[in-house]
Amino acid sequence: MPALLQSVEVWIGLAVLLMLALLVGGGRGEKKKQAARLARITRSTTAAKVMDPAQTLRKRDPNADSKFGQAIAHISFVERLQARLEAGGMVLTPQQFLVRCGLIGLGGLVFLLVLGKPPLLALLVGIILGLGLPHLYVKRRIRKRQLQFLKLFPEAIDLIVRGLRAGLPVAESFIVVSREIPDPVGRVFFTLSQQTGLGVPMEKALADTAAKLDMTEFNFFVTTIILQRETGGNLGEILSNLSQVLRDRQMMKLKIGALSSEARASGYIVGSLPIFVFSILSVISPDYLNPLYDDFRGNISLAVAIGMMVFGAFVMKRMTQMEI
Repeated sequence: MPALLQSVEVWIGLAVLLMLALLVGGGRGEKKKQAARLARITRSTTAAKVMDPAQTLRKRDPNADSKFGQAIAHISFVERLQARLEAGGMVLTPQQFLVRCGLIGLGGLVFLLVLGKPPLLALLVGIILGLGLPHLYVKRRIRKRQLQFLKLFPEAIDLIVRGLRAGLPVAESFIVVSREIPDPVGRVFFTLSQQTGLGVPMEKALADTAAKLDMTEFNFFVTTIILQRETGGNLGEILSNLSQVLRDRQMMKLKIGALSSEARASGYIVGSLPIFVFSILSVISPDYLNPLYDDFRGNISLAVAIGMMVFGAFVMKRMTQMEI
């Protein structure tokens, strides 16, 4: 155990895993609160409690094609992964995604072993590549798709408002949006129109879609429609005001991004300077850095420095993120 603790690969690997955990796990508390509020609203409706008659008409789960898929189909982690893949617009099943994660991790492990690196370091890098890179890629796809959705969503609401004022019901307005608005908004409303056409209650279809998208703006839209169907009111006027609110939120986000650009640039520069200096010293005078690798105190100092850098990057990232 002392020899293991003195291994620099262990401390570097732990620091990198900490960085991934901080970058991936931050900022979920507010989303959980919003999901809980939306669930309370949907549970209060009587129509949302009706059984879904379209369950038997849905396509067979692709995961059921193999024993491995059947074994993981009902795991909560796999269900959440399936929702994330759908939110990112990816056609992969959780089974296929997990297999690709394993292949990436195995590839990194074998590559470092071929280069003659220590097995422990190769194992840590393989785990980081297999778990971190695919998750960050999916997160980036989700973020990109959400930005596209937010850009088109106010136009979709305006189209629904015009349909309501022309005398169309909400379900028919969804069909019009699915035809006129491009993906990803058009695909979302096409799925909603299909579900309601199969007999799924609108409240249930909207709540399920909101849970998959996990977007505050769409939660506003769902809450507006559900409350209007319960209490009544001029839905066209309410959605028109919501469209304006969403546009104002988008403008505010762009303004915040412009105002915080200097702080984010400073964070990038300050965070990259130690890595740049460390790389230059490794090339110019590698013996100068040997105590960080050969001495246990140097290992501890290196691990602490990496941990402080990761924590500082996480704090600066949170400081430049503002919820509207």
